[in-house]
Amino acid sequence: MAGWGSTKTVRARQMGRVLERLDRSGLSLAEFARREGLVPSTLAWWRHVFRRAERAGGGLADSPPAFTEVRLAAATDPIAASGIEVVLRSGHLVRVPAGFDPAALRDVVSVLERLAPC
Repeated sequence: MAGWGSTKTVRARQMGRVLERLDRSGLSLAEFARREGLVPSTLAWWRHVFRRAERAGGGLADSPPAFTEVRLAAATDPIAASGIEVVLRSGHLVRVPAGFDPAALRDVVSVLERLAPC
């Protein structure tokens, strides 16, 4: 049986998907909760539960890693064509070429932040 604040219950998996939508939305927690008809404190509590589990090396153990297809547009500006590199707190390095899709980058970063540190 899963304990209080477990990330392995059916409800936790549901709330994990809601939090992923929140991350992708670009909205504040309060704005997202209002839009979805949810209680902001419930979202904040679940976010705390998942962050605590991530720090402890847990998370949604039964969930496979999510992947997002990234398609890049051709860069016309030679300076912008070099792109950028982003180093996440987890130690993962993301090379972002010019013309990237910001929503796809948010999805990739969200997935990498949930993985174990390098």
